[in-house]
Amino acid sequence: MNKNILYFIVAIYSLSLLWIEWQFSQAGVRLYVTDIQGETFFYGIHTTLNMSLLWGTALLFFVSLQCIDKTKDTIFFYFALSQVVLFTYLGFDERFLIHEMAGRILQVNDAYLLLLIGFAEVVVLAILGQLLQQSRKALLFLGLASVLFFIMIVIDAKFPAKMQFRLSFEELTKLWASLFLFLFAWEILMQKVQALKASLNPD
Repeated sequence: MNKNILYFIVAIYSLSLLWIEWQFSQAGVRLYVTDIQGETFFYGIHTTLNMSLLWGTALLFFVSLQCIDKTKDTIFFYFALSQVVLFTYLGFDERFLIHEMAGRILQVNDAYLLLLIGFAEVVVLAILGQLLQQSRKALLFLGLASVLFFIMIVIDAKFPAKMQFRLSFEELTKLWASLFLFLFAWEILMQKVQALKASLNPD
């Protein structure tokens, strides 16, 4: 990764915060830098955990990209790149409620928008995922994540909003799905690391 791009992004962000405080005082910039506080010590912890797992998954796939030769492993390169984009987006979605906002704008159940993303991921896995080359553990984690994701969608789309345990089951299936996706990415990274080590130490 070109570090200059990272420096540029953070520099733009930093200048933006300075400009906001210059234009609107501390009250204006505090809207963006405030700590997440609420009625209890662990306020919002679930969103933080899930977002961290999703962004962590994106990071693991990004590290996997650094372990391969793009010219020799082109299919994996595009697969891992698609996963970096997908899970980076999903982390933002978890934090900023993007698909919920889109659902309101389009006047559709936002759960179905997530389902579309799930279908897109299935297509990517089928075309680029090289599933036959993945370890049994990686496939197990992927399978568990898929089942839990589907259960989450069903709960979100079909269960009564005020039903007891509905919210907890929806959020917990999402969290466990994110965990298993993180472990799926970890297994793939370990395979790439082992392959890289073997290529550097052929004896």
